[in-house]
Amino acid sequence: MYFLLIFSLCFLSVLASEPTLSCFESSCSELDNLTIDLKNPSFSNGVLSTEEGGVAKASGLRIQARKMTYINKTENGIFIQKILAEDDLMLELGNRVFVGSQLEYDFIHRRGTVICGKTFVDMWFLGGDKIDLLEDGTFSITNAFVTTCENQDTDWDLQANIATITKNHLLSAKNIHFRLFKVPLFWLPIFKSNLKAFQNSPVRYKVVWDKILGPRLTARYRFFSWKDIDCFFRLDYRIKRGFGAALETEYLSQDKRTIFVTRSYGAHDKSFPYEKGPHRYRLQGLYHYLSEDQKTQVHLTYDKLSDSQMVGDFKSEDFEINTQKRTLLTISKEFNQAFLHFNLQPRINPFQSIDQELPFFFLGIRPFTLGSSGIISINNFNGGFLDYVYTNPLRSQLDALHLSAQTRAGRVQAYHELYRPFSIGPLILTPNIGATGIFYSNNSSDQAVIQATAFYGLEAYTRLVASYSCMRHVVEPYAHAQGYTRPVLGLNKHFYFDIDDGYTRLNQLRIGIRSDIIQPITSHFAPTFTSDIYTYGFFGKHAFDRNFPKGYLSLGCNFSSIALKTTIARNFENQVWDFVNVSAEWTLNEDVALAAEFRHRSAFDWRKANHKNFLLDVARPISALLDTSLSDRRNTILARGYLRLGPKWSCLVQTKHGWGRKGEPSYHAGKIDLFTMLTCSWQLRLSYERLPNDNRFTAAISLFK
Repeated sequence: MYFLLIFSLCFLSVLASEPTLSCFESSCSELDNLTIDLKNPSFSNGVLSTEEGGVAKASGLRIQARKMTYINKTENGIFIQKILAEDDLMLELGNRVFVGSQLEYDFIHRRGTVICGKTFVDMWFLGGDKIDLLEDGTFSITNAFVTTCENQDTDWDLQANIATITKNHLLSAKNIHFRLFKVPLFWLPIFKSNLKAFQNSPVRYKVVWDKILGPRLTARYRFFSWKDIDCFFRLDYRIKRGFGAALETEYLSQDKRTIFVTRSYGAHDKSFPYEKGPHRYRLQGLYHYLSEDQKTQVHLTYDKLSDSQMVGDFKSEDFEINTQKRTLLTISKEFNQAFLHFNLQPRINPFQSIDQELPFFFLGIRPFTLGSSGIISINNFNGGFLDYVYTNPLRSQLDALHLSAQTRAGRVQAYHELYRPFSIGPLILTPNIGATGIFYSNNSSDQAVIQATAFYGLEAYTRLVASYSCMRHVVEPYAHAQGYTRPVLGLNKHFYFDIDDGYTRLNQLRIGIRSDIIQPITSHFAPTFTSDIYTYGFFGKHAFDRNFPKGYLSLGCNFSSIALKTTIARNFENQVWDFVNVSAEWTLNEDVALAAEFRHRSAFDWRKANHKNFLLDVARPISALLDTSLSDRRNTILARGYLRLGPKWSCLVQTKHGWGRKGEPSYHAGKIDLFTMLTCSWQLRLSYERLPNDNRFTAAISLFK
């Protein structure tokens, strides 16, 4: 039926206007698969019309309306092919939808006009007196409005004389008025923004009531967004402190390989001691780049603070970008046979103690096999100038104790290791041997020294597998022996910048057995049980009275709605639990989720970056370590729960309880967040936070997709 209608339209158009054959062929091929479907149409002089409803369809185009007129004719030598439509109008053009009162669309030039039109882009609703559609996918709106409200009567909107939106969702507008409940609040001469789906809310208001600092009002507004960059302005007011403002920028490239984020905050703090000045600030930023071949990375962070209390006095959760208060430049480059790592870490805040790297290099050679022996060689080198600087109060304490406060030296290290895997039946053996040497240009006696030690080891394991109809059981017994020879220098003959400077004589053995139970992969939710039980033994001269002073157990169980994890360590020598960590997560249904965690650490579980490194344990007497900050006994219970209270209400509860810490009282803290969706994509958050010495109330409103 559609084919006959198309043929008759073209034929009648030829009879009515008598165009040439070439003109007829051009008009019929102007759009692919153009279909005009009208109910009870009338035809006159190349014009087909109806008032009972019709649909026009083509590739990437669909028009429907109650009144529709299709024109296909030649006037004064000019070929015309267009549609006029009104009443119950809807236009689908590509991936966009428009509604309005009237439409005129030119098939020849691929342009159109929608009168009193409306459309949407992601979460945004746009409209105006007239929408002009261009052939490249761009459209402009006269007397435009932009809002997130679905309703006819909007709570807020942006009004503009002219607004243009590109096919990439980029909005540019002139003569902008921001209105709240129809009342204009501010005016901008020009405005540009990216209407794509965003990660951060473009508008956010928050009120915080702090018992100590008093009430605080915060407003954050995205004032510029274009292509891949967003700019935000933040204004704070604290009754006890005064005004503060921030400028924030966020850049994310389209390929997501380049990130650049800045946070610049300044405050006039009337409560700050005047001898130090009332002006306080924080400048922080993060840059990360990954090359297309993923072989080059650049990472930069900086965090400049006016004083050490700045972060705590002006704390804001959405202001942090995880700089760790460090200024650090890292460049990594991977080559075919090597990789290079460059670090530069200066101190820019005089109140911080930090190990400065000015700079520091690491060069690694890709492991290679020595001929046909099967022996694999690992070689790497690192070096640089290190300067551990202290805060002024700590420097004064060191001077009072007649201790040197200068820990700086050029440091160069070479590391070499050989290993060779063997298979003896089901048993896999991997012996290794190596040596490392470190040159220090200076020590506490102002002398250049060389530290050196050799190491050796043997790793053995086997794997036993049993398959059943409902599961697969894997058992892996293993043992790992490791040793270090006596180093050339004693403990106090060189500087210690980090754990890589600590070497002592060591002979240790780890023995354990790992076990995994896995359901067949055909199961939609595959519960998995994992366990690892092991112990460490120490031989020769060491600080322990027992050869096997500690035992460890790690358990994990994952189901479709429950996850359990446990790690515990038993100190047989002191008859205490070194640490106990137990966590459980349970998703009851789509409305309720719960989680709880218990953490215990004894006074004998040292605060080490690497719990598997026991050089510190055997180098220093246990009694001496107990008197340092490395010994930190504590108990903690963490709990959180999520509840959906209704279609628009949800609740997040978090609690934290701690006790047993030496010299500190027990503490109890918690936070309750209530979330609800207001009209027009506005989210309201009401929070109560209980801190050990403070109660804090927060009310925040933000634009939410």
